[in-house]
Amino acid sequence: MKIEKIFLKNFLIIRDSVIEPSRGLTTVTGETGSGKSLFVSAMKALRGERIGKNLAGKWGGTGEISFEITLQETDGTIMAGLSGHSIETEEGAPLIVRRLFGEKNGSYINGVPVTAGVVADIFADSVEIGSQFENRELFKKDYRMKIVDSKSGSEKLLGEYVKIYEKIKACLNEISELKEKDDPSRRDYLEYQIAEIDKVSTFPGEDSELREKMDFAANRSKILKYSSELAGLMAECAKDLSRAACVSDDIAKLADIADISKRITSASIEVDDINRSLSPVLSKFDEDVDATDIEARYSLLSTLLMKHHVQSSSELLERSEQMNAELFELNRIPGKVAELEKECDQLTSKAREKALLLRKKREPAVAKLQDSVLKYLAKFGMKGVRFSVTLEKLDELNETGLDAVEFAVNTIGTGDMFQISSLSGGELSRLLLSIKLVDDESGKVLLFDEIDSSIGGETARNAANEMKRNSDKNQILVVTHFPQTAAVADTHLLVDKTAEKGEIFASVRMLERDERVRELARMMGESGSKDFIATAEKMLGGDNE
Repeated sequence: MKIEKIFLKNFLIIRDSVIEPSRGLTTVTGETGSGKSLFVSAMKALRGERIGKNLAGKWGGTGEISFEITLQETDGTIMAGLSGHSIETEEGAPLIVRRLFGEKNGSYINGVPVTAGVVADIFADSVEIGSQFENRELFKKDYRMKIVDSKSGSEKLLGEYVKIYEKIKACLNEISELKEKDDPSRRDYLEYQIAEIDKVSTFPGEDSELREKMDFAANRSKILKYSSELAGLMAECAKDLSRAACVSDDIAKLADIADISKRITSASIEVDDINRSLSPVLSKFDEDVDATDIEARYSLLSTLLMKHHVQSSSELLERSEQMNAELFELNRIPGKVAELEKECDQLTSKAREKALLLRKKREPAVAKLQDSVLKYLAKFGMKGVRFSVTLEKLDELNETGLDAVEFAVNTIGTGDMFQISSLSGGELSRLLLSIKLVDDESGKVLLFDEIDSSIGGETARNAANEMKRNSDKNQILVVTHFPQTAAVADTHLLVDKTAEKGEIFASVRMLERDERVRELARMMGESGSKDFIATAEKMLGGDNE
């Protein structure tokens, strides 16, 4: 990726500035206290870092930092991140990243609202910041290992290892989840509840049948009385209708009574049929009913219904099926765990084989990395320093194998080696710069904030030349006080603080050649000095054209 433009609006003491860094090496200079640190803060915004509300200036309630970015074919990770968050890009069009702060807070990528965390996920790995006070990468084991692997040519092998390691982690996670679910008390509970329901031996609709039987038992005497009366009435009715059918038949022989005779005959037949059907129905009411047994059975079933929060025996049986299914899965867990543990052991064995192959590739790369860094440190004024890169062997597998990379240093000439945290800020900066220059990465944005501090003269010129060389692969921005660094830049930006009508504000602008000459002379000691101006002209490559 390349940053084409940076827009700063109402950003503390910067009212409005448009910055166009070079695709190669850009230097940022200015008087002490002019606001160069704001440029670093702006770059941190692209990494998704927090922007305090207090950074909004006096020219409105909301401030803004925006970036116009060009993506390249090698920016696959960024493109994947954009796609993963449904952010569309147009071929040939720049990517716009906006951060608002103050009264309104928000982050946007190509107009799509996102969180600062999303900005960090997409861009943080592609925008690296090194300074005397921010050398965190040196202390990250994964970064140190990444440098060794880039030198060992083991990226393909590492990719194969990582795939196996991810499977191991997934396997271990599944085992852990299964063991959490494997609750013996839950298994005992389910077994008891299922057995209790099975013991009752209910069936669908039993609760309704029991209620009907209890209702019958409660009203049996009335039902028997009405049944007897109904049987008598229907018998009389049948008898009368039979006689009426005969009489109507006699009348029909003597006179026309339409179809009345037929209807009476039909009614007589229907009543006879009803009587035949009614007899077995009414006879059932004669059976003696033991209400005590029915009520006891209904009470037992009702207790289970309430216990399992269901409304019927059908739902109770469904609940029993659900518990049986859960118990079945619980009983399968030990077998599943055993299978997964076997699979995990096999994967671990494969991963260890790959890890040992990685170690064989890394061991010679460690020595090469150590020698390369030492050469750069010597160029940067740390002659006589001892620096070591060691491959620490681990017992347990990690994301990169069975190894960890450790850096150690000695700047005092004794036999002992010390952790790199013992270095001063300036020494750490030079170590970081050395490692960045050894690193074969490309397509990144590297910001060095006064990383050349505490050095000067030939050492500063060496550092500047090395950064210039690396800017062919990465876009490099350097905040510096050293004219040696500023002189080799493709673009020279000046942070300038001025006062107008009692207000102090700063601006960031690109310098033309004449302005660069004066700025270099100022950095050397005096902007109006003829000697310094002549030296500046020489540093920039001859006379003004």
